[in-house]
Amino acid sequence: MKVGDFLDKDKNVEMNNELPDLLNYALEYAKSINSAASNSIFYNPIWQNELLKNINMSPAKYDRKTVEELISNPKSNEKALRDLAQYLENYIMQFNRLVHHYGSILTFDYFIEPTNADAEDMKSKAFKKSYQKVCDWLDSLNPKMAFPQITKMCILEDAKFYYVREVNDKTMLQEMPSAYCKIVNKTELGYQYAFNMYYFMQMGVNIDDYAPEFAQYYLDFIDGTDKNKGYMYWVTLDPSKAFVFKFDENRAGQTPPLMGLFVDSVEIAAYKNLLKTKTQLEVWKIILNKIPLHKDEKNGNKKDNFAIAADTAGKFSSLMQSTMPEGVKVVTTPLDSETIDFSDSQGKNDIVGIGQQHFYESSGTSPVLFGEKKSNGVGIKASIQTDENYVLHMYRIFERFVNFKLREVSGRFRFKITFPDITRFNQKDKLDAYIQAAQYGFPRLLVAASLGLTPSQLVNLTNFENSLNLDSIMKPLLSAHTQSGKDKSGAPKKSDITDDGQKTIDNGSNLDGMRT
Repeated sequence: MKVGDFLDKDKNVEMNNELPDLLNYALEYAKSINSAASNSIFYNPIWQNELLKNINMSPAKYDRKTVEELISNPKSNEKALRDLAQYLENYIMQFNRLVHHYGSILTFDYFIEPTNADAEDMKSKAFKKSYQKVCDWLDSLNPKMAFPQITKMCILEDAKFYYVREVNDKTMLQEMPSAYCKIVNKTELGYQYAFNMYYFMQMGVNIDDYAPEFAQYYLDFIDGTDKNKGYMYWVTLDPSKAFVFKFDENRAGQTPPLMGLFVDSVEIAAYKNLLKTKTQLEVWKIILNKIPLHKDEKNGNKKDNFAIAADTAGKFSSLMQSTMPEGVKVVTTPLDSETIDFSDSQGKNDIVGIGQQHFYESSGTSPVLFGEKKSNGVGIKASIQTDENYVLHMYRIFERFVNFKLREVSGRFRFKITFPDITRFNQKDKLDAYIQAAQYGFPRLLVAASLGLTPSQLVNLTNFENSLNLDSIMKPLLSAHTQSGKDKSGAPKKSDITDDGQKTIDNGSNLDGMRT
């Protein structure tokens, strides 16, 4: 072994010994900076605004080749794919509307039911008190407002990380920055995640904006008390408070559900650029002027025997060009004059339409839902049902979360929430089915849920109407149940009309005077 090897070895040992000191110095420095930034004297709304935007805004643009490379290896490109999804939502309106379409299908209408109480228990004050606690907690959570927002973000990015906070008798789901969260385990409550405490070392981040336990996590991180437990920067959060709402729970990796449309979305932008180029070419013209040659045989067949002097031709060409509008070019040559335009350039006129067609064919969603003129009633209905089935499983994920939290709230008696498979497209059909079932003695809570009423609203509205004694001061509206059968004629109208039937209605072919 050479002397230099010993010197290098000693140098490495010295650096390894100094590393903890350097790390502690860096942490102390960052701690002091963070403390100063958290002071109200140093408060800067611009910092706070940037920090809030960084929680879920980090769009990034990539070319087609890079997009294909990212998709081919999603395991190693989770953040890049997430950022690309955000960019496409901002830039490609078709992608944006599809995300919002899937994210808004579910209505999150619900009902709650007891699971460990018999008929006698349900008459007790203790049971009613527990039921009221559950209703109050759900009202504070407001699933009909909070869950559609989460669903939309899951459609866009696949996984979203939240922390349950109880603030001023209100339950809220605080969104955590995805870039500082990592899925580390799977429990009966779904996936569990760890949080990178370096997030709180950033300028302007106020730890008081997060749950109180994060202050202790932060102190442990600064003091290094958890060094022997694993990665000192990461804290594995309690799954009973830290929830991962994930669209695809079959894989721990975060892969945007619409990742298969990324290339088609990028192509729409490319087709737009092609259409712009094609449109520009169609308005361009080139005028070719001929410089005549001498045709007098006395001069013989001389080469380049032009009849107009070069400077004269140049002046006239310049004069012509100065009077031409933009998009017209004058070129002077010793050839025959002709006009060239590009209005008949080869290619389809609806270039962007090609990209849109590929996009919607890949998505499996009918473009009629987004303004396509061609309609097919049966095809649209089938497409909507496919879209509904694509997102209905999210109901089960939210049920798991809510039912776990209800066990902490209700006390002795247990309750569970159910989100019936009601969507914005099948509401009427579900309501009709539940009303018909209620007429045969089935529970009326499903009718209330299909009307969009929460359990609290159902009870409050019913009690309120009874207190107003509306039955005695209002006459019932005329309906099929209150009218006589004298005026009834013809077959009842059907809601499941075929395409031909819809055309007949639209054209009025079944009206008197229209028949042939």
